[in-house]
Amino acid sequence: MSTMWFDRKPGSKVAKGTTDPNSIMLGADVPDWVRLPDELGGGRMRVAKALTMSCPKCGSDHKVRHLFLQGSNIAVAECGAHGFLWYMQPEKEND
Repeated sequence: MSTMWFDRKPGSKVAKGTTDPNSIMLGADVPDWVRLPDELGGGRMRVAKALTMSCPKCGSDHKVRHLFLQGSNIAVAECGAHGFLWYMQPEKEND
């Protein structure tokens, strides 16, 4: 069985197949995997958790979904106004 990849716009509940644009997925919510942009090395990473928090670009003006990636400090926020906002989480200090 092969994996089918879908692309969607930030905040959209509809995703289109990347290899077959006639394939759509409705109700697209939290993905299992995401593709990193080339600036972050490309590749695919598993989503560890999702939270709704303030937008990193707009501030407290509105809440957006943040996806946190497994095994890294990389996260992405989905802002309807500014798109996918990739950022690095601060490293946790050892107590």
